[in-house]
Amino acid sequence: MEISAENALISRRKLNTMAVLSALMPASSMAQAEYPSRPVKVISPFPAGAFTDGITRAYTKELQDRLGQPFILDYKPGASTNIAASFVASAPADGHTLLISTLASHSLNKWSYKNLNYDVEKMMSVGMMGVNAFYVVVRSDSPFNSLQDLIKAAKDSPNGLAYGSHGEGGANHVVTELFRTQAGIGKLIHVPYKGGESHRDLIAGRLDFMIDGAAINQVIGGRLKALAVAYPKRWPTQEKIPTMAESGYPEVTIATYFGLSAPAGTPAPILEKLNLHMREIAKDADFQKRMLAMNVQALPMTRQETDGFIKLQTDKWKPILKSLNISFE
Repeated sequence: MEISAENALISRRKLNTMAVLSALMPASSMAQAEYPSRPVKVISPFPAGAFTDGITRAYTKELQDRLGQPFILDYKPGASTNIAASFVASAPADGHTLLISTLASHSLNKWSYKNLNYDVEKMMSVGMMGVNAFYVVVRSDSPFNSLQDLIKAAKDSPNGLAYGSHGEGGANHVVTELFRTQAGIGKLIHVPYKGGESHRDLIAGRLDFMIDGAAINQVIGGRLKALAVAYPKRWPTQEKIPTMAESGYPEVTIATYFGLSAPAGTPAPILEKLNLHMREIAKDADFQKRMLAMNVQALPMTRQETDGFIKLQTDKWKPILKSLNISFE
């Protein structure tokens, strides 16, 4: 097939135009257009099977369907999210390694750890996935049927009641210590866990109580019972459970959040591309129902709104952690 001189000239002009446009296009815009170019790793600061798995998989399934690359959960638990956060902070800033950002990694550790291996101020928000509620829970056959029952027993116990957490300095730990001081309880025995064994030990009677979000699944299953919810208002799917404020302790509230963040220097167009899809996913009515079934309210936030939300939580917990004298190396 012969190519006429005229067609050849047109083809050369098109190639030249494309070359000029490519040269003029900012590198960040090109990165956004090509992103993601390979599978994206989402680093979890919790063990496999943790509460965050369901939330994250719901989002990443939608993201990979939209963006055409796998989003793979990679687990790096331990040290109250510090291991995972440090790993992501030092990863290449190309959007292919993201962190499940949490209340611990982004709001608590800054005030409770003297030496962090990452600078949370430099990490870049991708967006917010959602927020969940924490409940004061005891085993189903516990003699405690109200928060006041639990508080009285804690005050009367010479050795202190035992409670579980998912690690020192984490959300469970700090909110329980806040509850202890607000309720005037002198002593509690803190038993930190690395995985989900805390629920099993609570059901088995080796712990007396716990303040936790994922435990609501055991409440629904009838293995635990909830005495109160540590949230500003009654949770929409558990409206029979009174708030801590209704039980006399309005200061004992916690909003545990789950978002995605990236290393410092990640191109803004990549972050905005991800954020746009996250917001569209979170706005979907069916998706919101799926999240509520997991005890999570989906939050369609811009990156700026995500930063503002995290700052509010960080500012709230700074004086509390200082007053509780919770500090780790």
